[in-house]
Amino acid sequence: MRIAELADLTETTVRTIRYYHQIGLLAIPERRNGHRDYDLSHLARLVRIRWLTQAGIPLATIAAMLDPPGPVVDATQPALADLQAVVTALDEEMQRLADRRGRLLNLIGAAERGGILSPMPQAMARFYDQMHERAGDPQTRRVIRRERDFMELAFYRGDMPPQSAAVYEGFTEAAFAESSALFGQIAERVQQGDRLEPLEMDRIADAVVARVTRHVGADLHGLLKGIDLDVARRAVDLYVRLADPAQRPIAQVIGDAVLTMIEKGQGA
Repeated sequence: MRIAELADLTETTVRTIRYYHQIGLLAIPERRNGHRDYDLSHLARLVRIRWLTQAGIPLATIAAMLDPPGPVVDATQPALADLQAVVTALDEEMQRLADRRGRLLNLIGAAERGGILSPMPQAMARFYDQMHERAGDPQTRRVIRRERDFMELAFYRGDMPPQSAAVYEGFTEAAFAESSALFGQIAERVQQGDRLEPLEMDRIADAVVARVTRHVGADLHGLLKGIDLDVARRAVDLYVRLADPAQRPIAQVIGDAVLTMIEKGQGA
């Protein structure tokens, strides 16, 4: 048969068959009457190649599966390992697709509710928007924007415990006012260029922990138990790394205080 007929029978293209010739995956037949003459052996091998390709197996792997180097006592064993590796890769890809689908559904839900399109939870996004609106000066707004941007990055990277969203839910007017005051204190020091004294940094960090403890209330113990400590440490490292140089010392103290709270809660 001619190459066009071979392509038609296997539902592929002449160009693809010629590429298989080029990489040595399919033997080039001899010429007969000036034309390449393909026979049933070519057809059978091409069927196997196409079948394996459609299963997601790379061409380099197919070549090793169809033509294993050296004598092989059991020819199915190398092929079995390759097939299992492909299944593992497919499982990983399916999980990535499921994660993407979940994020898209969350975005659709947020859009339908008129919410904010962001990698971080809606309650957290609303909190920072509220803080930004309440800020009375550009420096405080800048501090709030930087923390909000950090949160978006951390959630995008998977470097923020999902349980942290509970800290931003159900805010009362008093809780908003308390958070606004803390942002203002930090922004004031940054603007003045003063370095916070250790005792003052400890006081601010203690205020952050106390605010979280009061806000979450009786659910705090269960929330802390569910946090992955490694993820929490990555969040703190990223928080300190991305802080303004003037804010880095207080960022470290606050981060350490939060980690201590988590560690104590998990050890209780």
